[in-house]
Amino acid sequence: DHPGWRIVTLHPAAASRGLAQPDRVPARAATGAAAMLAHEIKNPLSGIRGAAQLLAGTPQGEAATLPDLIIDEVDRIAALIDRMQDFTDTRPCVVEPINIYPLLDHARRLACAGFAREVRFEERFDPSLPLVNANRDAVLQILVNLLKNAAEATVHQADRRIILATTYRHGMAASAGAGKPRRPLPIELAVIDNGPGAPDDIVDQLFDPFVSGKPEGRGLGLALVDKLARDMGGIAQYAREGSPEMTVLRILLPRATS
Repeated sequence: DHPGWRIVTLHPAAASRGLAQPDRVPARAATGAAAMLAHEIKNPLSGIRGAAQLLAGTPQGEAATLPDLIIDEVDRIAALIDRMQDFTDTRPCVVEPINIYPLLDHARRLACAGFAREVRFEERFDPSLPLVNANRDAVLQILVNLLKNAAEATVHQADRRIILATTYRHGMAASAGAGKPRRPLPIELAVIDNGPGAPDDIVDQLFDPFVSGKPEGRGLGLALVDKLARDMGGIAQYAREGSPEMTVLRILLPRATS
């Protein structure tokens, strides 16, 4: 009815709930906290562990078990600090054209041999998926983190299911951070599970550090996934989709140019 006019409509997309936002203040705060923890705690821990090992050489009754307890606790704290240190790495991520399928297979085999032994896996792969521009170690770390989250989310399900899926999304483009141009991100990797999903009150902060829906959770796993995806020029997304509804965690990455 109006020649020469064009109508543009905007609709909220449910799949973008939990979409990682660029340069969050909490993420920057986590980087500072990680650096402080590494400097103030990790070095003294090595001395504590060494003293415990010396004690272990001279057992005296029940006291002989104390050094083992100290060593276990020190190792646990050191592992947490190592994860925090991942946030302080600001070096450019080295990316190259890679075939994603060997990494998907490796991550699945790791999960099946350990934390997901009782979970049924399904694969929904796009057989024509091109090479992705990414970092092998970062992609593998992302996949293992997402599979571990999915396995923990399904622990109370009678039929525990995890679906590994790949898709080529034509026309998908986004920016991986503030000041960065929008670029095509057509390669989609998805880890889907039949768990209950994240609580509604934390969905919009799901990729922020220290946000977790698990009582024992530290809120570092998905925050690290978000950081690694951004380092490779991609993004991470969370959604509840399908019928019956399932949890979908997506990583969108650029296609290799050659």
